[in-house]
Amino acid sequence: MARRTEKEYEALIRKHMSALQCSREEAIDMIACDDEIDKGNTDLFALTAEQKKIVRQVTKADRNPEVKRTVKRERKVDESKAHVFDILRIPLEGFALNGEIQNLTCKNEAEISFTYDGADYTVKLTKHRAKKA
Repeated sequence: MARRTEKEYEALIRKHMSALQCSREEAIDMIACDDEIDKGNTDLFALTAEQKKIVRQVTKADRNPEVKRTVKRERKVDESKAHVFDILRIPLEGFALNGEIQNLTCKNEAEISFTYDGADYTVKLTKHRAKKA
């Protein structure tokens, strides 16, 4: 940045004082810090070893688990999947009534478990996403 004239410097100090409601000394300090930053000197913000230690302690502090509460979304019912599930479930219920299969259980309109001939079976219904064009 080009050097300021004394008149420009005084105008800048007054501008900082009025805009930031600060004293003349604070305005001069801010201008000096701004000039150092413009030059690329970032050592103004360097922390001492003690300050770095405190920063590490604060950032690693335990968080209160009750503060963050996740809200579960209500699951939308897929009508076509529910219909296909019923197409599979209804005949199996008929076999269960006849005694051909035992322990028929249905979970979440997606999974049917039963026992047939002494072996356990699970049928899981999965609807695949539409392929991208």
